[in-house]
Amino acid sequence: MTQRIHATATDDPLLLEGLRRVIEDQIGPRRAGAIYQNVDGAFEVLALVRDPEQARALLRRRCAQWAVIVRDVLRPDSQPVAVGSVWTTSDHLVREADTQASAGQDCRDCDGKRGRMVDTSGDGVTRQTWKSCTTCGGTGQAG
Repeated sequence: MTQRIHATATDDPLLLEGLRRVIEDQIGPRRAGAIYQNVDGAFEVLALVRDPEQARALLRRRCAQWAVIVRDVLRPDSQPVAVGSVWTTSDHLVREADTQASAGQDCRDCDGKRGRMVDTSGDGVTRQTWKSCTTCGGTGQAG
């Protein structure tokens, strides 16, 4: 059964604000430059797509309102991929998004990579976690 939304509903500021809040909750803190980790891996956010038409095309879902383009930082050969999974309590922010445009020189300790992967694998179990650079505070920029 499909529900029809009347044209007047899209003009309702309370409805639009409610939808905006739901979308923000689904996206969570994922913005360009952020790194987050969950059971599937650790991912750097390359872009946040808020245009519903673009998100629908990227995700091939008719109801998509947004998409996040990420790269798996645990795999050196990883390619960017669009995801539409909502932010949950199993997702953990490793590094906050860039709040301003990068300027200046790269950090001498991380070469602008903002951190490094730490491998604690053993007993047949692969464990890799992202550690932000302490010298630059994870910005990748020289202080």
